Amino acid sequence: MFQNYFTVFVLCWIAFAIITFISLFFIKQPYGRHSTSTFGKMIDNQLGWIIMELPSPIVFAYFFFTGTATLTSIHYLLFSLYMIHYINRSIIFPLRIRTKNKKMPLIIALSAIFFNLVNGFVNGYYLGNNAITKEPIIFIVFGFILFVIGFYINNKSDHILLHLRGKDETGYKIPKGFLFEKVTSPNYFGEILEWLGFCIMNIHIASISFLVWTLANLIPRARDHHQWYKDKFENYPTDRKRIFPYIY
Repeated sequence: MFQNYFTVFVLCWIAFAIITFISLFFIKQPYGRHSTSTFGKMIDNQLGWIIMELPSPIVFAYFFFTGTATLTSIHYLLFSLYMIHYINRSIIFPLRIRTKNKKMPLIIALSAIFFNLVNGFVNGYYLGNNAITKEPIIFIVFGFILFVIGFYINNKSDHILLHLRGKDETGYKIPKGFLFEKVTSPNYFGEILEWLGFCIMNIHIASISFLVWTLANLIPRARDHHQWYKDKFENYPTDRKRIFPYIY
């Protein structure tokens, strides 16, 4: 019975992602270079990253290990990929960012906490309580390769962004090199590839919901970044796309 409620819940969660996707084309997310105190109380940017991302691996691991399914090597592989991404995102990445005196709106951190709690539950519960249908081995291999490529693109792009400025420099610069020659937000492109690969490895309603939410969040965000660079720099390359090379 609960499985039926779970399916309905996830379908509603996907519908909410679609609504969010549409709304974000009209509402600019106030974070990073778009950050503003208009949205209320501000908190330390580095602390905000940690507290808003950390709930995801904690909740995911809890529901994964308290589930009733017989865990297989594919279960553990998917678990490991999820945890690698979020340990990097919630602990390693925040400790690397140079955000001295920078703030983010508390509302952004709270909304991210909400998303990560639900997303961690949906994916952790599904994997922990359901036998994995054996996908063709080509799906497993292709999905895994796609995840690894996406993870590399995401982290390589973040590394370039983190080292754009010298230690005592301020202000913004145009990122160059790697996939920045093709798109404004290759880090977001890489993250989309990660969760597309994750979904292909085991196609189910939970992983589909994660992919849909990733697209819903990152495509409008990339559009905002692209427009910001065009407004900020007169010499911004006109042939760069927003997030998908050669496409958008």
